Amino acid sequence: MTSHEYPDRIVLHIAGADRPGVTARLTEIIAEEDADLVDIGQSVLHGYLMLSAIVDVPTTSNAFRKILFAVADLGLRLEVSAYRAERALGVSDAGALAVTVLGPLADGGATARITRFMAERDMNIREIRSLSEKELSGLELIVDLKRGTEPDPGELMDLRGKLLALGTELGVDLAVQKDDIFRRDKRLVCMDVDSTFVKGELIDELASLVGAKEKVAQITARAMRGEIDFKQALTERVKLLEGLPFEQAKNLADRSELTPGADRFVRVLQGLGYRIGLVSGGFTFFVDDLKARFGLDFAVSNELEIADGKLTGRVRGSIVDGERKSQVLRDMSQAYRLRLGQTIAIGDGANDILMLQSAGLGIAFRAKPKLQAVADMSLNHHERLDTLLYLMGYNARDLREAENVAGWSAAPPKVAAH
Repeated sequence: MTSHEYPDRIVLHIAGADRPGVTARLTEIIAEEDADLVDIGQSVLHGYLMLSAIVDVPTTSNAFRKILFAVADLGLRLEVSAYRAERALGVSDAGALAVTVLGPLADGGATARITRFMAERDMNIREIRSLSEKELSGLELIVDLKRGTEPDPGELMDLRGKLLALGTELGVDLAVQKDDIFRRDKRLVCMDVDSTFVKGELIDELASLVGAKEKVAQITARAMRGEIDFKQALTERVKLLEGLPFEQAKNLADRSELTPGADRFVRVLQGLGYRIGLVSGGFTFFVDDLKARFGLDFAVSNELEIADGKLTGRVRGSIVDGERKSQVLRDMSQAYRLRLGQTIAIGDGANDILMLQSAGLGIAFRAKPKLQAVADMSLNHHERLDTLLYLMGYNARDLREAENVAGWSAAPPKVAAH
């Protein structure tokens, strides 16, 4: 296929100060003068219009001459180029990726390095969208892979790993996803609690009440890194809590601090119709309280055995480990009649690996390396949980509208500082 097969086809590029009626006037002329509109794209950046159109203009049509006069009357600039069909070959939506970049981008340095990385691998940037307002702190790039082919899992994992490593070097957070319908069709979020929805590990703080904080923290760290089995680690740690008055444990839990932005993250997603739940290796007396406090849809965690108002050092029932977390996500997906591709899992430790792998989108939030290695995306340089909303494909304007609809508002997350 060559440009000779389309002798009447041209490409128009119109630019200048935006005003109402530009697109209407262009398409009116095309309709009136027997031309054909093949494709059109338009964007406005801070009041500056950029409009491109592919048009078939037969030699018998006056469309091109009238477009020239109309653009001049509107005070805009027009560039015309020949249509080259071969430029469209090798590009397909099947191979498109959405690359999200969050961090200090105003100096252009990080963006230059990332886009150079893409250019060296023959990746074509089709679209760039700003996610932030005022200062530039978030970008979404829609990128076509070379040949426009669907990336195999190994290729996608390798590319994601190299981009995430580059993001770490540059001090920005990156996410790499396939740009398909499932990216914008998520409806269920399963979150870990300790060091994800709330700051710190509750069991470590409970251990401080019985003088065993250092010992418990060491076991916790090993379990989070995946060095020891979670069930074994939990059993050992809970045993050290034997004799702790339950009322003291409850009072400590009530003073736990949320991860910054956690409340906004939940309320925005609730306003958008998401189902949200907590799946935790922690304890019911704390996790169930969070569920009630935020009006969440479900919560699953471990139940501590209590006798005479004190912890016995044992867990009642089965332990919520990595396999159970993954199963809960699958069960909730079925309960709400959703595909697994519509689910999101968020966590920070090795106990979350299977849950993240089962979800349509697995997000590692300031996580241990073992979890980051299997996650679809990682957030390392930002502390606010609501920053994840940008990685999920929303921009600042989307979030403001969602908050207005829900009748709730708060300061937007700042994605530049870390």
